[in-house]
Amino acid sequence: MELLEQVKKSQRISHDALDDVLLSDIEAAAGELSRAGVYPYTAEGSIIENPLICKAIELYVKGMEDFEEKGSTYMASFEKLRDAMALSGEYIAQRINYTDNDKKDA
Repeated sequence: MELLEQVKKSQRISHDALDDVLLSDIEAAAGELSRAGVYPYTAEGSIIENPLICKAIELYVKGMEDFEEKGSTYMASFEKLRDAMALSGEYIAQRINYTDNDKKDA
């Protein structure tokens, strides 16, 4: 399932009117993960289809949109998951591999 569709389904959104806002939040979430040392992108530049990365992005979007008036709860959950992923080392390795591939292409 495409990440946008997953986010919409998790918030019970069935229309396309908010797609631009949600896509902006998805990109902001990916940027926040990257800032914390969790690299959410593939070598092609799309967001990795990893369950934890997708869940973190979903939590971030719910927090930003104050889903069910629990935005601060969702944002706290995002921050805890982001920090745990950053400490695990598994998601940092993906960034190192991506960086190495970039150097080969240059």
